[in-house]
Amino acid sequence: MRARWPRSFSALLLGGFALVMLPLLFGMGYAAYAQQELAARSRAALALTLQVTRGTRQLVDDLAGLQRAAGQFFVLQDPQLRGGMRDAHAALQRTVQTLRSMPLGADDAARLVRLGRDEAALYAQLDSASGNGLQRFDRFAPDFDALAATALQLEQAGNTLVELRAAALTRRAHALRMILLAQVGAAVLLSLLLAALLSWLLGRPVRQIEQAIQRLGAGDLQPQPAVRGPSDLVLLGEQLDWLRLRLRDVEEQKQRFLRHVSHELKTPLASLREGVALLADEVGGSLSAQQREITQIMQGNARDLQQRIENLIGYSRAQRRLDPLLADRVELGALLDAIQRRNDLALRARRLRVERSGSAPPLLGDRGKLDTVLENLLVNALRFSPDGGVIRVELGVDGDGVRVRVRDQGPGVAEADRPHLFEPFFQGSRQPAQAAPGSGLGLAIAREFARLHGGDIALCDEAPGACFELRLPQRPMDATQEAAG
Repeated sequence: MRARWPRSFSALLLGGFALVMLPLLFGMGYAAYAQQELAARSRAALALTLQVTRGTRQLVDDLAGLQRAAGQFFVLQDPQLRGGMRDAHAALQRTVQTLRSMPLGADDAARLVRLGRDEAALYAQLDSASGNGLQRFDRFAPDFDALAATALQLEQAGNTLVELRAAALTRRAHALRMILLAQVGAAVLLSLLLAALLSWLLGRPVRQIEQAIQRLGAGDLQPQPAVRGPSDLVLLGEQLDWLRLRLRDVEEQKQRFLRHVSHELKTPLASLREGVALLADEVGGSLSAQQREITQIMQGNARDLQQRIENLIGYSRAQRRLDPLLADRVELGALLDAIQRRNDLALRARRLRVERSGSAPPLLGDRGKLDTVLENLLVNALRFSPDGGVIRVELGVDGDGVRVRVRDQGPGVAEADRPHLFEPFFQGSRQPAQAAPGSGLGLAIAREFARLHGGDIALCDEAPGACFELRLPQRPMDATQEAAG
C-alpha cells in the first residue's frame, strides 16, 4: 500500500515540524511532572520531619513533666497536685499515640509501645501511693530513669528517621536528575533522527525536480522518473515532464528542419559545383587569367558552402548517434598529414606554418570521424591565426590513451565565451576580421565525435592564443564492440 502524502509541501513541512517537536514536548511534560512529584515528596518529608522531631521531644518533655508533677505531689502532700500528675500522664499517652502513627522501625515501634505500657503502670503506682515524703518518691527514680532512657532512644530513632528520609530524598533528586538528563539526550537524539528523516522526505521530491531540471538543461530529453511527494510538487514534476515533451518536439522539428534545409541546398549546390568545375576545365572555352581567378574563388566558396552543409548534417546525425563507430587502426600522424595536404592551399594563402611535435601510438577508432575531429580543430586554428603565424600540433601519450593539442597564435578565447564554446552555432566575441563568419558547428561536431570514442575535447588554460586538447582512449568501447562483431 502506497503511503499517502500531504496535499501540499507546506502541510508536510508543518507536520514534520510538529513531529520533531513531539519528543521535546514530551520531555518538557515529564520534567514538569517529575518536578511536581519531587516537590510533593519534599513537602511530605518536611512534614514528617517536623512531626517526628516535635513528637520525640514532646515525649521527653511530657516524661519530665510527669516526674516533676509526681515529685511535687509527694513532697507537698497537696491533693490538688494529683490533677497535675494526671494531666501530665494524659499528655504523655497522647504523644505516644501520635508517635505510633509515624513510620518508625519495628524495634522503635515496639520500644514505643513498651514505653507507653511502662509509663501507664508507673502512673498507676504513683496515683495509688499516698504522698508521704521525698524518700517515698525516690524509690520511683529507677523507673523514671528507664523511661527517660527509652524516650532518648526514641528521640535518636526519630533523628535517624529524619536523616534517612533526607538521604532518600537526595537519592530521589539525583535519580530524577539522571532520568531527566537521559530523557533530554534521548529526546534530542530522537528529534535529530526525525529531523534527518523528514529532511530526506522533504528533500527527495525537491532533488528529483532539481535532477530533472539539470537533465533538461544538459539536453537530456529522455523520460524521467515520476516525482513522488506532496501533490503540488507532483504537479510541478508533471509540468516539467510536459516541458520535456515540448522541448523534444522542438528538437525534433529543428532536426527535421536541418535535414530538409541541408537536402534542399545540396542538390543546387552540386549542380553549381559541377558548372564551376566545367568552367575551370575550360569546357566552354579558354579562360583569361582574371576569369580563372574568379573560377577559383567560386570553387572555394562552393567548397566552403558544401562543408557547412556537411557540418549541419554531421552534427544532426552525431547528436542522434545514428552512425556507429567503425573500428579501424588509425595512425594520427598520417591522418594529420592528409588533413594538412587538403588545407595546404588555405595555409599558403595565409602564409601559415604547421609545426608538429611528439608522437602517439596507433589507436582503434573510426577513421572518418577522427579525420573530422582533427580537421575541425586545424581549420579553427587556421581561421583565428594571424597571417604569417604558426599553428603548433603536439602529440603525446596520456595514461592509457593519446593526447593531441592544437595551438594557434590568435586572440584567444574570451572568459565570457568559455562556458559556451562547444555549443552549436555559437560565435565567439573575438572573431577575426579577415575571415568569413563560420557556422559555429566545428567545435560542437568535434566534441560529439570525440565523446563517441569515449574521449573529450577541452580548452587548455594557456596563452597566448587558443589551445584545444583532444583526449582519446586506445580502444573505445563502441569501436571494440564493432571490431568484435
